[in-house]
Amino acid sequence: MSEDRDPTVPPGPLPAWGQGYGRLAGQNALVTGSTRGLGRTMAEWLAREGANIIVTGRERDAVDASVAAIAATGVRAWGIPADLSRPDEAHRLATTALATVDQLDILVNNAGMSISQPFWEVSDADWAEEMMTNVRAPFILSQHAARHMMERSIRGRIVNVSTIGVFAGHRDKMVYNIAKAGVQAMTRNMAYELAPHGITVNCVAPGAVPDRPGNDYGSGPSEADRYAQAIPAGRFGRAEDVAAAVIFFCLPETEWTTGQTLLIDGGHLSYLPD
Repeated sequence: MSEDRDPTVPPGPLPAWGQGYGRLAGQNALVTGSTRGLGRTMAEWLAREGANIIVTGRERDAVDASVAAIAATGVRAWGIPADLSRPDEAHRLATTALATVDQLDILVNNAGMSISQPFWEVSDADWAEEMMTNVRAPFILSQHAARHMMERSIRGRIVNVSTIGVFAGHRDKMVYNIAKAGVQAMTRNMAYELAPHGITVNCVAPGAVPDRPGNDYGSGPSEADRYAQAIPAGRFGRAEDVAAAVIFFCLPETEWTTGQTLLIDGGHLSYLPD
């Protein structure tokens, strides 16, 4: 009888199957914000399932480094730097990506940003940047991807990324949470419109994942530990927890699942402290 695995210990590395192997072998995926954090892990997990990856982020050096690491798993990888706080850059990313591959099978709208501040201090410029990056850029990319998939009869997958903050507010992140609520509404509407074309649209909503950019769970280890222990699963989330859900939505076996938002929070919202 095997011993139970310690849930606080990260799982071992995935096998580097490479191109031609895995459940997504030969498919092409664009993952935004894939130079670090959740996006990088999502891209790596898709690659290990055999998908070729288009990496994108703001900084050329970071994009190049991610491309090299992903290509080392045996799949093809391309890099397209883009600043998704600008609509022209979102359109350029989409058109360049679609010119790079014969067909795009998977779009993961992961890139996002937040400015932590009380809502009464939010400037028009702050509002515009957060809304553009978190809602409008995914909308633009999804438009391009959907037209491409419909024209070529590709039974594609679009996966958006939201936040637990849509269900329970984050301190000083009202604009971010408003934007991500829009992402969830967008997911449902896109799913309805694209289902007749065999394209699914789903969403993952991470809970407390420290390696997600912008997250802060205390001023020191002891405070962070207390926060983690308040989560029923007894630990913070890991990027791998979220990547696994992204893979789920991209598998051939889940083609009848669409319009859904999957909360990945270790049971955080199921528990109210006494």
